[in-house]
Amino acid sequence: MFNSIQLFGLVLLGGLAAGEVSRRTFALPRTTGYVLFGLLVGQSGLNWVTLLHIESAQLFIDLALGLILFELGYLVPRRNLEDVRNRLLAGCALSLMAGFLVLALFRYWGFSTGSALFAAALCVATSPAITIATCSDVGAKGDRTGLLYTMVAINGAVAFAAIVLLVPFLIDSAPMSGLARVSSALGSIFGSIVLGGACAGLVLLGADRLERQVEHQHLLILGTIVLGVGTAIYLEVSVFLPMLIFGILVSAIDRERKVVAIRIASDARVFLVITFVLAGAALDIAYLRDYWLEAILIALARLAGQVLAILTSRKSIGLTVRESVFLGVGLQPMSSIALVLLVNTQMLYSGMDAKLVGMLMATILLMQLFGPLATQTAIKGFGEATRLRTSASNGIPAENNGGTS
Repeated sequence: MFNSIQLFGLVLLGGLAAGEVSRRTFALPRTTGYVLFGLLVGQSGLNWVTLLHIESAQLFIDLALGLILFELGYLVPRRNLEDVRNRLLAGCALSLMAGFLVLALFRYWGFSTGSALFAAALCVATSPAITIATCSDVGAKGDRTGLLYTMVAINGAVAFAAIVLLVPFLIDSAPMSGLARVSSALGSIFGSIVLGGACAGLVLLGADRLERQVEHQHLLILGTIVLGVGTAIYLEVSVFLPMLIFGILVSAIDRERKVVAIRIASDARVFLVITFVLAGAALDIAYLRDYWLEAILIALARLAGQVLAILTSRKSIGLTVRESVFLGVGLQPMSSIALVLLVNTQMLYSGMDAKLVGMLMATILLMQLFGPLATQTAIKGFGEATRLRTSASNGIPAENNGGTS
């Protein structure tokens, strides 16, 4: 019906329109509109965007996800050593508690330990794209927003590392010893760290020479992300972990702020729209119809684990009980990164239980739809949603107060 170029234009314009309707008519995050439009034109609806189209756009998707993870790492605020330690410990506790409850749930349902561990690792990650886009839309600005970015980054790093460690034990390949599988996984993690450091070094050196020329610096960062993603694929290491490390290192080392980072929600929103619409098109709403109860239970287990861990460590990271609950709510979105990880693991492990895949797909779809609203609710609860405030004197929405992106 449509050629690839027409479909690309349809995705951009349709996603733009759906996002604006979502925001202006229903006061929902734009990302909710993007996903709903993807469901409409994908396999759950009109089937204009097929799995073949999505597969052909995989390089574009990998680049977009690399850019999103770079920005997430870059948005993690710099803190003193004591704060860094406290936030790192709280973030790890949060990931482990949520993962443990999800693991227990899948074991209760009768899945093998390996499959349950994989599902738990996948459910630990919070969507960086939804977090960044929603925070940008509401003009999120403040210390609690910075803490949210930090926890999302820690969740992502733990999830990516855990999946890298688990995949060698799941893949269908020639017999390997346990030591060989562990060595392969640790080598992949080490390679990801080295690659992320090399990308950061390249950008920092380039920014020093280019000075603050925005267009040239953006080209430098985009080129480095393309090279980094391509190198990760070539070396067969995680595509996502190096990009997250890349962003964190650039932010931590660049104390004079010589790097002019790309903002995915403004400078490169095209990547954001494409990512969400294609993620919606790839998801089948039939999974949610068949596994809606399991998806809700998984979402509740994630929420309970995250809130419990935050409440336990809230004093060390300076939160009240109310703020702790809102932070847990803000960490609920799951994303296209989880979808990509699930599909990639399916390709390597043909023995993955179809029921397990269905439950995870249903959970990802549920959290794609309701996750943006959860993040928006959290930012409003923090009192840091500058674009949703109204002026005390005249009631005019404060749309020009800036934000994180």
